[in-house]
Amino acid sequence: MTNRYVLGIDNGGTVTKAAIYDAEGKVYALSQAHLESLNPRPLFTERDIDQFWEANVTAIKNVLLESEIDPSEIAALAVTGHGNGIYLARKDGSAPRPGVISTDARAQSYVDKWLADPEYDDRVRAKTGSTVWAGQPPALLAWFDDNEPDLFDDTDYILSAKDYIRFRLTGEAKMEVTDSCGVGLSNVVTKELDQDLFDFYGISRWSEKIPPFCESAEIAGYITEETAALTGLNVGTPVAGGVMDVAAGALAAGLVEEHELTVITGTWSINEVLSRDVNLDSDNKVWLTMPYPVDNTYLFLDGSPNGVSNLDWYLKSVVRKALQAFGHGDVPDGEVFAACERMIHDFVPDIEDPIFLPYINGTDIYPDGRAGFFGLTGYHDIRHQVRAVYEGVIFSHMYHIEQLRAHDEKLTGHVRFTGGAANSTIWLQMFADGIGKPLDIVDATESGTLGTAICSAVAAGLHPDVGTAVRAMTAAPRATVEPNPEFADLFAKRYERFISLINDLTPTK
Repeated sequence: MTNRYVLGIDNGGTVTKAAIYDAEGKVYALSQAHLESLNPRPLFTERDIDQFWEANVTAIKNVLLESEIDPSEIAALAVTGHGNGIYLARKDGSAPRPGVISTDARAQSYVDKWLADPEYDDRVRAKTGSTVWAGQPPALLAWFDDNEPDLFDDTDYILSAKDYIRFRLTGEAKMEVTDSCGVGLSNVVTKELDQDLFDFYGISRWSEKIPPFCESAEIAGYITEETAALTGLNVGTPVAGGVMDVAAGALAAGLVEEHELTVITGTWSINEVLSRDVNLDSDNKVWLTMPYPVDNTYLFLDGSPNGVSNLDWYLKSVVRKALQAFGHGDVPDGEVFAACERMIHDFVPDIEDPIFLPYINGTDIYPDGRAGFFGLTGYHDIRHQVRAVYEGVIFSHMYHIEQLRAHDEKLTGHVRFTGGAANSTIWLQMFADGIGKPLDIVDATESGTLGTAICSAVAAGLHPDVGTAVRAMTAAPRATVEPNPEFADLFAKRYERFISLINDLTPTK
């Protein structure tokens, strides 16, 4: 038999997925296992480590059974997972405490102190190209030192979500470079651990707990006998380094060219671009910079947890309850969404229509940032609100895209577009009108599993490099949506109102 299949594993916030692909990107089977989040205290978001590992075992075992592919034909596998958060481990794979998910906010006070430090730009941003935040390892390690001081002696390795699972699969602890740079512990140019970063954060001693680094498409270990017995994989199957979830999404969307914007619409508002040049000047305020496994490029990302989740909230909390109140019973999600689409199908917007601030999950753009409607009058009805929520999600993306354009002046041309909003013709047209560029719609349904499987295909030798693998394994755009010049001026003026409103909510110093 020839080894012609690869396996990708994606560990998200609530679900672990495993999928098997061939070298052309055709998916043969997909399996998933549920994950629970733990909230032991306000602002805490954690995960039981044993359940986390069991979810991966279950997903792998079931996808092999469903595919009916002989495990000997799996050439390699790779894992992706949510970026940041933290997973501490002992040498035997056990954990001294639950894992922490990236939405955890217990350590915000440490971040506030660091961002206010006059040395921050020179000692941190100039090396990482990113903004530190509460759900990252530096802040969590500082919090552990003050609140769980015994953890240091009970910990052998500091790992990310995907690196922890790879450790359990192979018995070899390594940290892959998109994570080591994306979590603010390494110099993004040299891809090496930077002790001065640890010193600035006040967590110097923890640097000895960082395992060796590996590359995304490098073989980082092999399936052990114990893992093979649990999952059904063959002993010795290669396991590649893999990538952080945001890089996996970019790979699955087909992002391989410089200065080409990719927009991924989901719970998070994700906006990404590649460049061979990395700008580490203090005026560069891009949220996240990391090495990208295509042709020595860097991935620049600006985003927030305020994307399609805003509409999800409105559908659940307003539209669904309104329909139920008027005797429609338990309306399926699809019908609730379809009702909103009908409301605004022939809706003609106006410059004075209400604005929705799309921060249902909070924001640091202005103090105590929250969501809300502004500009409602007695004339406005639910159609104006629905349209404003759709538009607010677009404004969130436009705000982040502005940050990327300030960083990359060559950011022009078509936009690669994928995610939940790609399922709405109306929303797609609104996005094109707002961004002002043609949208190339890419179907990347399981972007996490595909993106990391691309890395395993290269590690297995099915493709010579990641760029070639992306071109072979991802889908061509299914359609292009052109912006409507009739609405370009309206969107520009309404976006000006949106920015003006944010500025009004931000106190002057």
